[in-house]
Amino acid sequence: MERGAMGIDELFDLQAVGELATLHRTQGEESMRALLELFAAEAHRALVRMRVSAWMGDAAALLREAHRLKGSSGSFGAKRLEAECLALERCARDGKPGAFRGVEQRVEQALSVLQFTREGIRSPRLFHKAGRCSNIEAAT
Repeated sequence: MERGAMGIDELFDLQAVGELATLHRTQGEESMRALLELFAAEAHRALVRMRVSAWMGDAAALLREAHRLKGSSGSFGAKRLEAECLALERCARDGKPGAFRGVEQRVEQALSVLQFTREGIRSPRLFHKAGRCSNIEAAT
């Protein structure tokens, strides 16, 4: 996968990010960016835990982590990462001895998506594009 190959529209649900930004408008864009960075840092830790679970063949732990990160990714509008977590969750549910063969590659793919997501969080275009998609009006 080439650097820069994933655009803002592919990585994020812009309406969800716009709604989050609108809800956090009183604290400012930098505050929202910091919140997204905290999410990204925790997502990285969760993916590392998933990698260890896959190496150990611990389907239950992998399923828990993938499910949790899938939910928080959706809440933060990180739709591509959410899709990767869904794929990992399905691998963990499979439960067959060979099910973990592709899991390590899926985790690596998710880590790559997370890197692009972090770059997107830092992009000035994220909130500009997301602001145009928001249906929530700022509280006055």
